[in-house]
Amino acid sequence: MPDIHSTRFVARAICAGFTWLALGACATAPPTPPQSAAVEESQRPERVVLITIDTLRADYVGSYGSNMARTPTLDRLAAEGVRFTTAISPTPMTMPSHASIMTGLDPTLHGVHSNAKFRLDDQIPTLAEKFQAHGFETAAFISSVVLDRRYGLARGFDSYDDRMGFRRNIEGATGGYAERTADQVVDAALQWLESAPSRFFLWVHFYDPHGSYDPPRGFRPRQAAPTGSPEEIGTLEYAKQVFPPLYAGEIYFADTELGRLLRVMNRKFSADRTLFVVTSDHGESLGEHDELTHTLTVYDATQKVPLVMVGPTLPRGRVVDSQVRLVDVAPTILSLSGLPAIERTTGQDLRPWIAGVREDGLDAYVETLETQLAYGWSPVLGLRTGEYKYLRTVRPELYALDVDPDELDDLAASRPAKLKELDAALETHLRDALPVVPNAVTPPEEIALLESLGYVVRSSGADEHPLGWVGGDDPKDVLGTFIKILEARSRLTQGDLEGAREILDSEPEAGGWIAHARAEIQLELGDAEQAERLAREVIAAQPHHAEGYLVLGRALEIQGRTADAVAAYEEAARINPNETASLIALAQIAETEGELDTAERRYREALDSNAPSADAALRLAALYYDRGRTEDARSALSQLGLIDAAGVDALIRLSRAEAKAGYRDDALDRLARARKRKPSDELDAAYAELGGRSER
Repeated sequence: MPDIHSTRFVARAICAGFTWLALGACATAPPTPPQSAAVEESQRPERVVLITIDTLRADYVGSYGSNMARTPTLDRLAAEGVRFTTAISPTPMTMPSHASIMTGLDPTLHGVHSNAKFRLDDQIPTLAEKFQAHGFETAAFISSVVLDRRYGLARGFDSYDDRMGFRRNIEGATGGYAERTADQVVDAALQWLESAPSRFFLWVHFYDPHGSYDPPRGFRPRQAAPTGSPEEIGTLEYAKQVFPPLYAGEIYFADTELGRLLRVMNRKFSADRTLFVVTSDHGESLGEHDELTHTLTVYDATQKVPLVMVGPTLPRGRVVDSQVRLVDVAPTILSLSGLPAIERTTGQDLRPWIAGVREDGLDAYVETLETQLAYGWSPVLGLRTGEYKYLRTVRPELYALDVDPDELDDLAASRPAKLKELDAALETHLRDALPVVPNAVTPPEEIALLESLGYVVRSSGADEHPLGWVGGDDPKDVLGTFIKILEARSRLTQGDLEGAREILDSEPEAGGWIAHARAEIQLELGDAEQAERLAREVIAAQPHHAEGYLVLGRALEIQGRTADAVAAYEEAARINPNETASLIALAQIAETEGELDTAERRYREALDSNAPSADAALRLAALYYDRGRTEDARSALSQLGLIDAAGVDALIRLSRAEAKAGYRDDALDRLARARKRKPSDELDAAYAELGGRSER
């Protein structure tokens, strides 16, 4: 869900029955392109390091002609190796794009079209499996729960480190995916490298440039963020001012940590036997084309990403201007490593382009189905050639990229012949597409169970039409409503309840995530019945997402319908065990009802997830204090840094339990530090309640 900040807000939105072998029987996938001449064994890399910097658009990298962000590490790599000026991502979402990087397939053929809803089929071979099969040690270090092993990318990795650690409590944020910062993921990778063999394939994923934009101290922009009234904060124009410098700070931090990783590797291993490949899964709109971040459009701001390769046999300072794709990354890595190609890939080995033997561009398929899967709008599918970008949606779009790189002048009406030509080419790309069926959770046999719990489940519509169908609302026509809902949430964080209500009343209702945002706002406004109605709309449209059940549980709990709330929370926890708010809610209900063993178990489940919540640790410690288990409480609090990630309610709950157990001074000290970090009336009241002296 979107994250909303008090001075800035970040919008995030987010092959059942078919196996890879079956695909060969029912469709003719593109044959694997012939490999270039094999790399001599003496020149093959012993180590291959793939770096993906999430949400990094190409025009924020210095070697791509930008001064927007500081990227000395990336610029040095570009100078030492090969830089591709036009690398295109197939989709503006993390999991499907990484699936393309790892398989060499477009989403049409690997079947993953969105985060959290799809899992890569076990029958589809991956880059890691190829390296593992040829004796390489394989390891991955992941920075976002979006790439959790549940979604299928862990195959082929001897070690797949996807534990996020405690969620960061970014001021004003109301949701979003759990992540760990660049320094944390580099620390984990360096620990593995201490005992790594000389021959390995390593994937390190940085998530920092992804919203919420919260660069560490020292990487934040020097200039203060613009200030304004609640009416100004939360607007698209305000976001265009605030986002870019914060986004640039996140990029600089990721670049710095990448430099730390490379320095250690260069000291430990021979650089002339190591292949480095650095790219991104997608870019970021930053308010361009009326999109705040990414997922809802496929313009170049989100689809044009950096791609740099450095290693044995690669020329120094080579620039390839021909258009390439992320699906070409896996075939090229395997070719440079002297390994067999993945069977049936969309991508091509780029060595002929690197050598200058070929200069033609490769047509790139692009899509976003999130507009349909999460909002009920039309999907957007497209084809980017070296000269044109064609987008198939309700009102198709056509851009001449050589004269209109910002994609502002739509030529669809004036060039019907070119539109028809590119539409036919797009149809060829869609010919062998797998059905679009969310397969990560909620298999069909469980629909009856959901309906028995009172959830009226209907299909999102994605599996009722072949891929390539467009219909319903054109996303570019309804982005305004999306922005207005986010404005309402921003007003809410500013304490402007009436302003939030006015926006809600003025905008038409819509399903999916917009209904979810409305439901959360209605909870803040105290209308639990309206929130329940909206939450059920979310579930009806998206039974495969946990968030709808979570907000439904809150609405039911407020109404005193505890048993129904428990059922909703349990379904949220089943769908996504990393969405720990549901587990914490279940634990709190169990505490209230005196079922303390159940409460303890639920808190433990939240802490054992790949995205543990600091609130769970604090509430578990409070429970231990209440039960006289002081040592267990101290153990639960052993990571004192997690206080910075904790919510106010959890801090107050712990402090009261500490004071009752005889540790009043500890409780007051904890509250005093929390009040200094984030002043609030609630913390002031709790501090006074425990006998703390006012500093005023």
